[in-house]
Amino acid sequence: MSLAAYELLQRHPQLLDNTLIIGNGAELPPEWQQQVQQSGSHILTWDWQTFQQYTMLDEDHKHFAMPQNQIQTLQPKQIILFWPKAKTQALNLIELIASQTQIESIYAVAANDAGGKSIGKACSELASHSDKIDSARRCSLWQLTLIPQAPMNWLKKAESFAHQQQNYLTLPGVFCHGKLDVGTRVLLEHLPAPAHGKVLDLGCGSGVIGLSLKQQQPALELTLGDVDAFALRSAELNAMRMGIKADVIASDGLHDIDGRFDFIISNPPFHQGKDTDYRFAQSLFQQAKQHLVTDGQLWIVANRHLSYEEWGQQYFASCEVLAQQEGFKIICLSHAKK
Repeated sequence: MSLAAYELLQRHPQLLDNTLIIGNGAELPPEWQQQVQQSGSHILTWDWQTFQQYTMLDEDHKHFAMPQNQIQTLQPKQIILFWPKAKTQALNLIELIASQTQIESIYAVAANDAGGKSIGKACSELASHSDKIDSARRCSLWQLTLIPQAPMNWLKKAESFAHQQQNYLTLPGVFCHGKLDVGTRVLLEHLPAPAHGKVLDLGCGSGVIGLSLKQQQPALELTLGDVDAFALRSAELNAMRMGIKADVIASDGLHDIDGRFDFIISNPPFHQGKDTDYRFAQSLFQQAKQHLVTDGQLWIVANRHLSYEEWGQQYFASCEVLAQQEGFKIICLSHAKK
């Protein structure tokens, strides 16, 4: 979410009156956090980074989860939705909010180039009325009158894909929803399944990488980490359905991961909305040494044009490109420099 969206909302302090604010954010302006704190409003986000950035809020006023149970528990009269970049996920959230009969007012805000300009049109089948009440700095704020909906079940919104005779469920908003992305497929085609040891699937999404390895080698100890609650729940459900034991952890990169692993495997994201963002990959290279055993390995898949080998060589003694296929490359790094 752009900083401008927070600034737009700060022009309407009356909207922050014991309100439930749902969504993800960029770096949060201190003024916005202070305003939320003073208003007694609650934050509900499925993004672990956003949750951690709300440092001014006490634990009772910020919630990390897939939106549903908290809405029913908190019983808010008013909701502000930071419109997600994934339109399907946004409309699912609107449908969920419309199923909560106690809500009297719903507002949605976004940058115009992230869907803000057309929120009213996007909600045409779920709203009886939509009114753009403010716009500034290329952001739009809408007030919506929603048509009541039946209770929503996120599982009915899930889609799945097949891999190695298993179906992997993905909830809305998970990377490559309902599909196995090309990069991950290429990685799985070249990734050997270790016979034993501890494996971390970082940025796990549906969990397909780690769970595939665990199916081939049941002795592996598996940890699945992601920043997104929808991804974590997808991975957790897939592990349960396959009868696989795995630790599922909310983590901003390696920041919230404890212990050392024999293998860290990742398809690092390098986009934040429409912008290129290499912070995840850079942090992964910098911090992996502290989370690998002496002879541990870091395996990643990356777009061929990304110069990850140059970064890897700064922190690892060995950096090998093991395969290049369909616009992607598989890199194995080991023997971290001291």
